[in-house]
Amino acid sequence: MTEKVKHSRLFLWFVQVLKVCGRELLLVFRDEGVVIFFLLLNAVYPVLYALIYNPEVVRDERVVVIDDNRTAMSRDLIRRMDATQEVAIVGYAANMEEAREAMHRKDCYGILHVPRDFAQSVTRGEQGHISLYCDMSVMMRYKAMFTALTNVTQAMGNERLAAKIEPLTSMGGSIIESRQVPVGNPAMGIASAVLLFILPLVLQQSMILGIAMLHGGSIERRRRNGGRDPMAIEAGPAATIIGKMMCHQIVYVLPVIYVLHYVPLMFGFPQYGDLLHIICLAVPFIIVVSLMGQTLQAVVNERESVFLLFVFSSVVFVFLTGASWPRFLMSKFWRAVGDCVPGVWMSNGYVRMQADGALLYQTAHEYWMLWLQVPVMFILAYLVERFVNRRRYRSWIAASEDNPNVLTRIDLAKNGVG
Repeated sequence: MTEKVKHSRLFLWFVQVLKVCGRELLLVFRDEGVVIFFLLLNAVYPVLYALIYNPEVVRDERVVVIDDNRTAMSRDLIRRMDATQEVAIVGYAANMEEAREAMHRKDCYGILHVPRDFAQSVTRGEQGHISLYCDMSVMMRYKAMFTALTNVTQAMGNERLAAKIEPLTSMGGSIIESRQVPVGNPAMGIASAVLLFILPLVLQQSMILGIAMLHGGSIERRRRNGGRDPMAIEAGPAATIIGKMMCHQIVYVLPVIYVLHYVPLMFGFPQYGDLLHIICLAVPFIIVVSLMGQTLQAVVNERESVFLLFVFSSVVFVFLTGASWPRFLMSKFWRAVGDCVPGVWMSNGYVRMQADGALLYQTAHEYWMLWLQVPVMFILAYLVERFVNRRRYRSWIAASEDNPNVLTRIDLAKNGVG
């Protein structure tokens, strides 16, 4: 008899989970704000980010030359610079004042100055100096010009060194051949380097905002109904958490595939990862983010507060992933903070898959760290649901029984009325 009772309780618990999941799905698609966060934001934001960084690289940046040397070597240097895909020599200037005027008119974005003693210094075996002045309003311009000048000067230096040593060694060609082979980012573009880190963070941020807005809507309904939410399902804390998590998993099936697979495909980002392995990595990620959102909802008191509390955190998460500064150079404190954010592990594992062609077993560290966060976040979400949310609801119900207008007055006072 006892065993039947246990089976009956377990069955009823599963029924509660399914009811919570179904009701949460209904609330998601009936709430325009949540639909915007869960679906529209994931559809539009990655495209906007990609368009902002498009084009990834610049070509034929206009450069003006001041050639004070006027030798065959300086002309060869300028000719090689013009032949690169990054730079286009658009003219000569007699002096720096004339070149600056051309830059102010936006006729050029860079100035190449070859000093008077350039060829003579190189011929004597001394180091030759060349000055490059760049318009720093766009960092990609500086990168393109500097890359072109570095490649040209290194090639010229190798040729002169080989010409001096060849009679002694009877060797032909360069002594050490230098070849640039970009790995993981063939276009050497900023978008391909940065956007792969940002795409998982878009999913994380949109889900947290949507969960918080759903909770804010529930809080507002409880204030209007004496502490009770007429749209809520009566279920235990664990069943409520798992039911909502199942809803989020269902809703995010298509956004995950679209953001992590089709957005890189549309914009030609590195795409060496296997879709099935990426989805496997995303499963614990979506679970953890759902639990994280249900934990953070403790600080949400109305729908609008999600913008003040969570929107700013997206910039912090970008830095914690290591997209702009490598994680191994961060302080122990910031590495520890990043370790607590599921988007950090997902971003790094996703980049390894897409840029380096890593398989799931090769991202085992990131994969298992995400699974390790699941029980931790579940415990935190359980504590919030049981000891924060439900205790608040009970106090509201008790207060409303004594004074039916008390919650309405609190709501009015929060909005500066009454």
